[in-house]
Amino acid sequence: MEGLIEFLTEMPFWMWWALALVLLVLEIMTGSTYLLWPAAAAVVVGVADVWPLDGRWRAQLGLFAGLTFVLTLIAPKYAKDWINKARADHPHLNKRGDQKIGRKAVAVAAFEQGTGKVRYGDTVWLARAEQEIAEGASVVISGVEGATLVVTPAA
Repeated sequence: MEGLIEFLTEMPFWMWWALALVLLVLEIMTGSTYLLWPAAAAVVVGVADVWPLDGRWRAQLGLFAGLTFVLTLIAPKYAKDWINKARADHPHLNKRGDQKIGRKAVAVAAFEQGTGKVRYGDTVWLARAEQEIAEGASVVISGVEGATLVVTPAA
């Protein structure tokens, strides 16, 4: 036990930053935000260890525990708001099919029994429509079902 106390007493400030770095790496690996708050607390304790808490390991551990507790209770609310705002700004991110909705395409061949092909961008896609669509007609993508585009005639 004396060895641990001696280590804590003589621990340099940058050890807190090393702990913060380890916690951040673990946080990146898990993506849970649970380890983000102890990492932030370790950075603050490392800064405080430079002058006001120099060598007072009990105060350092107390500050670390207190900050971790407070940040774990308060910060997730603000972090979730920030994360959800970023998701609201880009609702179709990681939904590549949904990004096509509302875009125009051209029928490559006449639709038979509600099925045909359309050219969207530089690719020919399998498409489905409720109405018959003639070859060369302009269509609007109204939905995506797997690799099939759901289209309607353009107005």
